[in-house]
Amino acid sequence: MDSITIRKATISDVPALVMLRRLMFESMGYNDTELLQSGDLASEKYFNRSIPTNDFQGWVAVNSDGVIVSNIGVVFDQHPPEPNNLSGKIAYLMNLSTLASYRRQGIARKLLEEALTWIKQMGITRVALHATEMGKDIYTGIGFTETSEMRLKM
Repeated sequence: MDSITIRKATISDVPALVMLRRLMFESMGYNDTELLQSGDLASEKYFNRSIPTNDFQGWVAVNSDGVIVSNIGVVFDQHPPEPNNLSGKIAYLMNLSTLASYRRQGIARKLLEEALTWIKQMGITRVALHATEMGKDIYTGIGFTETSEMRLKM
């Protein structure tokens, strides 16, 4: 196995973050090239704006050649306080994506653990995410449970 290093994502990582985000959407069945390209451009703008302001926190897994092979991100949703969450902040995990040739090596789990450690250090008590079928086992394996969230597409 390649030597893998986990580190915080920086603005110079934006191209890799965009590429891995697209890979994630393609693995979810998105195949409209025009929509994917629009998503790439919007994601690039988002990361360029959100990484410097710390509105997006990300971590990347880098191989021994300096290539980013996996990533994960965290943003915060601010809700009103409630008895079990006095800050009202909910950490939202996103973009856990790994290049196919690096899957099943524990890299995604290491990234997930790194993000969860940071979230805990920030004093956040609630974490949410949306899992793909491919990724569900990694989350349930560390204690995530399914909820009854509902959605309306406008």
